[in-house]
Amino acid sequence: MHAHLKTLNIVVVAALLISGLGISPSGATPISNDSTSSAFPNPSQLSQPLMATAIEVPTMARVLAQGAATSAVNPARVSALAPALSPHQRLVTQVAVLRKRIAILGRKQVGDTYRSGASGPNAFDCSGLTRYVFKQVTGRDLPHSSGAQYKMAHKISLKNAQPGDLVFYLRGGAHHVGLYLGNGKMVHATGHGSSVKIHSIFGPWYYRHFSGLGRVLPA
Repeated sequence: MHAHLKTLNIVVVAALLISGLGISPSGATPISNDSTSSAFPNPSQLSQPLMATAIEVPTMARVLAQGAATSAVNPARVSALAPALSPHQRLVTQVAVLRKRIAILGRKQVGDTYRSGASGPNAFDCSGLTRYVFKQVTGRDLPHSSGAQYKMAHKISLKNAQPGDLVFYLRGGAHHVGLYLGNGKMVHATGHGSSVKIHSIFGPWYYRHFSGLGRVLPA
């Protein structure tokens, strides 16, 4: 009996999250072809009537991430809308929202000028771009140096990479950094005479100089 009540409670929380964030049961349009929309729940799953069926926490995190792609979502609302979640579960959902918002803001800088030593809002060098995006979304100050960002980041494998992670190149990652968007893409301030662009992390030049990926946000 207690197990059924607990399951029903989780279902109700999920319904509140969907309703509170204004997400249509039919799903939201991905922001671009290289977005992480493949991680979103199937629209048919969201439109099913509420039943005493367990809903896994990652599913709710993906619902929140989908909402962040269509509207400005305040991560603080997660705690207010999901009182039945544990602290760890709230952290999972909050980080999912932050990752999506980091990727969205990173894309918005495409076309901005590369300028050595600049960290926004309209011109950037490589570490200045990642620093700017993290500051705007999370309030956290990253060092204005790709080498220092490489040292502070927790190293991860490509298979575990998520939007909002950092991509490093050259001499152990000390000379270039990009912001991972998912699906093998990154946004980065490319270099002198160019601008902020989206590239494959293993493009013609990049695969030869790839150093690895690093994580600043919680897993």
